[in-house]
Amino acid sequence: MKNQEIELKLTLPGGAAKVRPTTLRRMLGASTPAATSALETTYFDTPDSWLKSRGMALRVRHVGTKRIQTLKVPGSGLDGLQSYLEFEADIKGTRPMLSAINNSRLRQRLQRANVMAQLHPVFTTRFERTAWLITRGDSQIEVALDIGSIDTKSARAKHLRAPIAEIELELKSGQPVDLFHCAERLAEDVPARLGLATKAARGYALAEGIKAEPVRAEPLELARKGTAGDAFCAIVRSCLDQLRANEAAIQESEDDEAIHQFRVAIRRFRAAIGAYREVIDDGAHAAMSIDLRWLQRQFGPARDLDVLIAETLVPMQARLLGQTAIGPLLDIAKAARAEARRRAHQALDNPRYAVMLLQIYRLLLTDDWRGRSGVAQFGLDRPAREFADEWLGKAHKRLVRLGGEHADLSEVELHRLRLLAKKMRYGAQAFASLYRAKRTDKYLLHLGSIQDHLGSLNDAVVGRHLLVELIDRLVREYGPADADVSLLRGVVLGWQSQRIAQDLDGFQATWEGFRAQKKFWGGG
Repeated sequence: MKNQEIELKLTLPGGAAKVRPTTLRRMLGASTPAATSALETTYFDTPDSWLKSRGMALRVRHVGTKRIQTLKVPGSGLDGLQSYLEFEADIKGTRPMLSAINNSRLRQRLQRANVMAQLHPVFTTRFERTAWLITRGDSQIEVALDIGSIDTKSARAKHLRAPIAEIELELKSGQPVDLFHCAERLAEDVPARLGLATKAARGYALAEGIKAEPVRAEPLELARKGTAGDAFCAIVRSCLDQLRANEAAIQESEDDEAIHQFRVAIRRFRAAIGAYREVIDDGAHAAMSIDLRWLQRQFGPARDLDVLIAETLVPMQARLLGQTAIGPLLDIAKAARAEARRRAHQALDNPRYAVMLLQIYRLLLTDDWRGRSGVAQFGLDRPAREFADEWLGKAHKRLVRLGGEHADLSEVELHRLRLLAKKMRYGAQAFASLYRAKRTDKYLLHLGSIQDHLGSLNDAVVGRHLLVELIDRLVREYGPADADVSLLRGVVLGWQSQRIAQDLDGFQATWEGFRAQKKFWGGG
C-alpha cells in the first residue's frame, strides 16, 4: 500500500512529565476516542548505509502479533512539513521482504544494489502512542503523543539510548495549512519545539555517534527568470534552513560557532525583510520583524562574550602576565558566558520560537506574506533581477553617502555605517547568483573588508561596555583592593583603546578600495 505522509512534529523538551493526552485532547478536541498502543520498530540498513544516504528508511513494526513493513521515500515536501511516500505491507517474520514493496521501480532499484541481502538492524524505537483524530475546517488530522526511547548498540557493544517525547500531527485528508494552525495552537500552550529530525534520523545519529555541528548557509541559486516574489521565498527558505540546522549544534555543544551561525541566519533574514519592506504585508512584516528582533536579543550576549573572551581577555592574560587580576576577570567572564548560553538555549525551548517558525512556514505556504496593494503586487511580479538592481542601487547610495569622508564620523555614525555595510553585504549575497560571479565576488570581498574593520571596532566598543559590568561583578564577588581594580580598569581601557585606534587607522585604505569598485548590477 502506498500513501503520502504529510506531518508536523513537535518535540517536548520536558518529556512526558509536562504533557498528558487528556490535556492535549482538551485543548484540541477530538473526532474519535483516543487509542493507546505500544509500538516496537526496528530500522534496517546496509553496512554502508545505502538507504540512509538516499533519504530512505526501512522498518519493521511490531503491533501485537502483526509485523508491518514500511519503506519511506522522500516526497515533495512543503516548507516546515515532513513529507514521505510510504510503501507499507503486512509481512511474516522480523526481517524486511523485497516482495512486500508494492512498487516495481523501487524493487528493481533495491535489487540492483543487492540491498536486501546486506540488511542488518541498526536501531530500535520503543514507545507508547496515544492517538486520535481531530477536525479542522475540512481537514482530518491525526494527533499522536509518542513517549519512549530509541535504543541501539555502539561499535563497542555499549547500549545507547535517547528519549522520545513528541507530538506528531499527520494530515489524513484536507489542507496542509490546517496542520500549521493546529500546531500553532499547541505550541502557544505546550512547551515544545518544532521538530526537525525524524525518529529515523535520530536513530542513525545515535547509532553512528554523529554530533551536530555548526552549519554555514548553502550557496543560494535564484532562478534567473524568476520574479522578485520567487526570490524572496527562496531567500527566506535559505535563512530558515540555516537557522534550524544550527539548533541541534547549539543544544548539543559548546561550540561558539553554532551561536554565531544562528545569529548570521537571523541577520540574513532581517536584511531580506528590510529589502522587501515595501511589498510585504504590514501584519506579516510586523510579526516577522518583532519576533526576529526578540530572537536576536536572546543570542546577542552569548556571542558578545565569546568575542570578548577570545579576542581580548585571553590575549591580555597571555601578554600581561604580571596582572594577576586578569585571571579572576576571565573566570567572571566565562561564568557570564555560561549564563548567556543558558539564556540562548532557553530561547530555543520558548514557545515563542516554535510559534514564530510555524507562522513563517504558514505564510510561505499561503502567500499571506505578500502585500495586497497594486504597488506591492507589481513589485513582487517584477523580474527578480530588476528588483535587485533597484534595491542594490539604493543601498549602495546610502552606504556611500554616509561613509563620505569617514574620518569625521563619530562612533555612533561608524556603527550605523557598519550596519548599512552589513545589510548591503547580505543583500548582495542573496542576489549574487543573478549576476556575473567575478565582479560580484570582488565587490563582496571589499564589502566584507569594511564589515571586518568596523565589526572589530564594534566588538571593541561593545567589549568596553561589557568589561565595565564584568569588573563591577569582579569587585562584588572577589573583593580585590581598590588599587588593583583601578589598575585593571586602566589596563582594560588602554587595551581596548589601542585596538580601536588600530582599526580606524587601517580603515582609510579599506574604504577607498571599496569606493573604487564598479557596480556589478544594472548598467554597472
